[in-house]
Amino acid sequence: MTNSNKREWQITIDFKTVEPMDEDAPFDLMEEYGEYGASAALDPDAKGGSLTLTIESGNGFDALSTALVMMSESESVSGVEPVSFEVTDWSEVKKRNREPLYPKVVGYAEIARMTGVSRQRAYKFPEIDTFPKPVIETSQGPLYSESAVAAWAATRETKAGRPRMEA
Repeated sequence: MTNSNKREWQITIDFKTVEPMDEDAPFDLMEEYGEYGASAALDPDAKGGSLTLTIESGNGFDALSTALVMMSESESVSGVEPVSFEVTDWSEVKKRNREPLYPKVVGYAEIARMTGVSRQRAYKFPEIDTFPKPVIETSQGPLYSESAVAAWAATRETKAGRPRMEA
């Protein structure tokens, strides 16, 4: 029977270990805590990682306490020292998961539309010192942060006519 005062919390614990962990340790943790929707990751040096659990509790403090006790009693990893943690109400987790992970990016066609110039002119913008740097380089060309380009476009100085030829 579920207590109506309880809510779901997502608890993420980043931890270090004295000895390097086996590469199967994250899978062992996920199996051990599967009923809590566990996900786990191993640091590149194998001397730590993270564990994320969903805990039902009346408040975030109790949910964190439960997760820390579970980690300290784990049969999958030993010598665990928590180094950081995050406690998030499940409604906030759902809201975050709806947000894109990456910023919206634009290529030259979109930059041309945003700035009211031809695509050929937009290809010249990276030569301007104040133009934003690309956030992604692809085989199709660079992609720029839409918000950075919009901010640049709002402050750029434009002159009518063609630019003068340098002698």
